[in-house]
Amino acid sequence: MLNNTYFYRLYFTFFLLVVHCSWSQTSNDPPVLTATGNQVYCPLSQINVVTDFNIFDSDDSAIEAVHVQISTGYDASSDRLILTGTHPNVTDTWSVLEGKLTLRGNGTALVSYVDAIAAVKEVVFQSTSTNPSDKFFSFTIGDVNFLPQTGHYYEYVPSLSITWTSARAAAEVRTYFGLKGYLATITSIEEAQLSGEQAAGAGWIGGSDEQTEGVWKWMTGPEAGTTFWNGGINGTTPNFAFWNTGEPNQSGDEDYAHVTAPGVGIPGSWNDLSNTGGTSGDYQPKGYIVEYGGTPGDPILNISASTQIYVTKMATTIANSSCGAGSVILEAFATTPTATILWFDAATGGNLIGSGNQLTTPVINTTTTYYALASENGCLTGVRTQVVATINSIPTITSTVNALVCDFGSGNLSATASAGNINWYDTPTGGISLHTGNTFTTPSLNNTTTYYVDATLNGCTTQTRTAVTLNVQKTPLPTAPAIQTFCDIENATFADLTITGTNILWYASSIGGTALNETEPLISTTYYASQTVNTCESSARLPVAVTVFETVIIPNQSNIPNLELCDTNMDGDDTNGFVSFDLTLNESVLLNGKSASDFTFSYFTDAAFTNPIITPTAFTNTVQFSQTMYVRIENNLNTTCFTEASFNIIVNELPVIQPNIIFKNCDEDGVPDGFTNYNLNEANDVISFNNSAGLTFSYYATWNDANAGLNALDASLYNNTNGNTVYARVENENACYRICTVNLQVSTTSFPQGYLQELENCDDDTVIDGFREFNLSNASTSLLSNFPTGQNLSVHYFRNLNDAQLEQNEILNQTSYVNETAFSQVLYVRVESDDNGECFGLGPHVLLTVHPRPEFEVDNSAIYCLDNNPITLTTFNPKGNYTYEWMDENGQIVSVLPYATVVSGGNYTVLATSNFGCESFPVSFPVVESAIANITSEDIIIVELSDNNSITINNDNNNLGIGDYEFALDNINGPYQDQPYFDRVGAGAHIIYVNDKNLCGIATLDIFILGFPKFFTPNNDGNNDTWHVKGLGNDFTNASIVSVFDRYGKLIKQINAKNGFWDGTFNGQQLIGDDYWFVAQLIETSGNVRTFRGHFSLVR
Repeated sequence: MLNNTYFYRLYFTFFLLVVHCSWSQTSNDPPVLTATGNQVYCPLSQINVVTDFNIFDSDDSAIEAVHVQISTGYDASSDRLILTGTHPNVTDTWSVLEGKLTLRGNGTALVSYVDAIAAVKEVVFQSTSTNPSDKFFSFTIGDVNFLPQTGHYYEYVPSLSITWTSARAAAEVRTYFGLKGYLATITSIEEAQLSGEQAAGAGWIGGSDEQTEGVWKWMTGPEAGTTFWNGGINGTTPNFAFWNTGEPNQSGDEDYAHVTAPGVGIPGSWNDLSNTGGTSGDYQPKGYIVEYGGTPGDPILNISASTQIYVTKMATTIANSSCGAGSVILEAFATTPTATILWFDAATGGNLIGSGNQLTTPVINTTTTYYALASENGCLTGVRTQVVATINSIPTITSTVNALVCDFGSGNLSATASAGNINWYDTPTGGISLHTGNTFTTPSLNNTTTYYVDATLNGCTTQTRTAVTLNVQKTPLPTAPAIQTFCDIENATFADLTITGTNILWYASSIGGTALNETEPLISTTYYASQTVNTCESSARLPVAVTVFETVIIPNQSNIPNLELCDTNMDGDDTNGFVSFDLTLNESVLLNGKSASDFTFSYFTDAAFTNPIITPTAFTNTVQFSQTMYVRIENNLNTTCFTEASFNIIVNELPVIQPNIIFKNCDEDGVPDGFTNYNLNEANDVISFNNSAGLTFSYYATWNDANAGLNALDASLYNNTNGNTVYARVENENACYRICTVNLQVSTTSFPQGYLQELENCDDDTVIDGFREFNLSNASTSLLSNFPTGQNLSVHYFRNLNDAQLEQNEILNQTSYVNETAFSQVLYVRVESDDNGECFGLGPHVLLTVHPRPEFEVDNSAIYCLDNNPITLTTFNPKGNYTYEWMDENGQIVSVLPYATVVSGGNYTVLATSNFGCESFPVSFPVVESAIANITSEDIIIVELSDNNSITINNDNNNLGIGDYEFALDNINGPYQDQPYFDRVGAGAHIIYVNDKNLCGIATLDIFILGFPKFFTPNNDGNNDTWHVKGLGNDFTNASIVSVFDRYGKLIKQINAKNGFWDGTFNGQQLIGDDYWFVAQLIETSGNVRTFRGHFSLVR
């Protein structure tokens, strides 16, 4: 059972040291201190540092101070000693650095032993840490520190810049109640903490490698000659060393050990220094550390005491687990046998759920963490250690995969589990595991066999085994008719064979080989079949004999030609569409490469093949012009294997033409002899009743040549000197033809001698190139007026005589023809009858003339300055005599002369017109308005009395004017800049120049920038010899004054701000170089007073 009160076990042993300012080590007996207390500490609580304490002194009753120190295990961040109770004669002081509580009398009074003993008994220790370390407390009288583990005393002696050798000598002459002093030799971490980290300062200790570089020894005290470090930064220690990081680094003959200054690396650690150390900073020696005790001949003293507290810790914990839900037994043991283990359900807070070394949890379903606390005397605070009760899941078999072998063999079985390792057995329960793993390879088997699996994880095994089976499959032959026949037109494949079985495979042989592609067509041969059941193929194969009878493969219908004949008059009518055909002409095509001896043809007039044709070699179509014939082609060995086809027989009509015509042409070759050139093709429409589309015309000298289609004439160029009769063969698209007799006649021209009709236009496009579009039909009326009225005549235009005679390359687009020779072109005209093509006139009777646009030059632009002086715009270099018209941008005419005088800016346009009425391109003449700038002080922003005086010219709203301006300062010749801003401007008077880039003039403005010089040098060299105000313009009156003072406020000089100056003298005497102050009262013309204060330097 847990006791609700705290029990403290006390095991303390103390030493006390007492020092009194009036003691003499030769005549005054030292006091004897005793202390008891070895107690268990409950974290976060307070505990008295002693259970009993006393001071014995035979000859004194009071002391200067008693010191209580945490000498081992001190943590400055959490540990504290506190004086409790009421002690009116005692003043306590706590040192965080040393971990020391000092008890003194009030003021300069000594503290009596009675008061000191009472106070020590009420000193308590307190820590804010939940996991403090064990602590030792030392009790001394005096400022030295006592370490119970060594029984030695440690004292820090401040001495700035003392050398190591001097510190060693000084330490060795110091004594403490007869104990000899020496530079400290530190052999444990507790000693390092007390003498270093908890010391009142940092300083020398007794280590050195001056004898042998890299072999560090203690050179003082009882440990003199003991090696504690070998090597440099990466060296090793045979016992104990506490070097700072990167030490010892032997940086410049550094042979002596020194406790590192606070804030440099590890607190209380060491670094190596030279005998003198640094002259300042962290590496300048500030003192040395003296250790007392352990020297042979030292007296035995009882002037100090110590006590101890300890914290019960957890020694070990034992977690446990369960397969599936259940209770779990957890265990924990403390470092001391008297401690009790307390069990909690949370790391902090939570519920106390048990006590003792074992905890039996309730039934839990998931892994749960509990927390154990080692406790004495019912302490409920401290570090709780987690102990895990693990609930391991029982794995399950999630899937299995059976295996199959054909006839005989071994197989690979597999299984998966939710987790863990899978075990294989040959029995559903018991037995020995055959294999462990996800897969299992069985032995060779010839019968189906079942195995069993379970899974194990963290000692937890599946409750029921799962069956996994190796199936042994033996497959029989399929069944089928032994002989099977097909026609090749069926394109039969293995799928067309009759067979019973599962997953049939076909082979070319009874054994061996690979399975045939079942989509391949069958051929006449014997095939062999197997069947597969559950992926196991039968070991034997069934033979099946296949015969495939041949049929004709009919060509594509597009490749079977029609049988076509032209209509004839053999039946007395060449227009009725009936002709006798030989239907067998297509048989070689229909056989498509097969032998005619293997097949028989039959012809029918219907698609049902019920009306046979008895004489296919002399069949007259029964349907006018076009009829479909049907044919069957049978295999002579098996008439059930046949193919069928069809083709068309067609009777083509003859073309419809005139049997004879008269064709006339004009005699216009220069010789009026009745002979001329003909383009016979011009007669095509007349021959075909104006229906020549789809017909082919060719001309011949004789009827026989025309009938045979031999020796055709050149129809495009025929001269009737070769005969006045020709024969036209007219074929339609089906090669059926008729013949027309063409009689040629020659007529003479009727145009008057030298007749010429001219069409004129101006060159009006974007390029003056002499080309222009003409409407030729405008000349047709005048041309036709040369012939008698009442005739159906038409006018045709050609580029040359040959084209006009042969009526080729006619200009068909008469309404928008563009001349093809620049500026002038002659066209040939042919006038003929639209009734019979008779020529009425032909010759070069039309002249096309293109007049060019006017051309001249003007300047690109002009500038008009707004000073009311007009400017003149003019044309020059004209290429002819023109009239002119000038207009402004509003379309108003301002001049009709070759020049124009204007008094305002804008975009002016000039247009020239030639004597032929041709207009030039309009020429634009921009006139830009500009003006000299109008600048005033209102346009200026000045920043003055600054380290960077500047001038800004405001033209944001074109308030200077409409010009394009550039700016210069103090020089009318520039340089000019586009930016209306000047910086780094010196104080004083300046001139701003504003230049109009369009040459309308330069405007100026005088400005002033106020400034007070920073210094002056009155040495009569002509430079800066006086101090005065700069840039004081006319905005300020002559009443403005400046007063100059020295640094003590004495008035030295008062000057007129506008024209006064100071030369650096006072009452005629030169003043020394120094800083002087001024107050400037500047009075504006408006009466406003502006005051400025500042200082400047007089430099000698």
